[in-house]
Amino acid sequence: MDFHEIVSAIAQACGWVVRQDAEGLVLDVPTGGGRAQLVAIVEDKDIAGQPIVRYWSMIGDAERVDFQRCLEENAKLCYGAFAIKGKKLCLVSTQLIADADPAAIGAVIGNLAAYADRYERELFGTDNY
Repeated sequence: MDFHEIVSAIAQACGWVVRQDAEGLVLDVPTGGGRAQLVAIVEDKDIAGQPIVRYWSMIGDAERVDFQRCLEENAKLCYGAFAIKGKKLCLVSTQLIADADPAAIGAVIGNLAAYADRYERELFGTDNY
């Protein structure tokens, strides 16, 4: 089973909607209370040339946040870390594809979605992503 098949199986089991876009996979993950969070998955290679996946979940406009707070929160996060992609604040996590098992993939996706949604709600009061 390749990585995309594993993600699709996890999404089906969890009731997440998965679609392909120009960059990779995008999952729509319900986070409770009528809210949901998008998690994008893009394949890449690390510095040694090993295949990895990068998980992204957008939170809001980077111009509107306290970067000191984001760095302090990074020290507390169990999954992912704050980053800026384009002009958007997001949470990002990476994983070696060779080491990826379904339980770990599902945990990263679900937790990244939950944390990103929490910060989107706390920092911006929105549910846009």
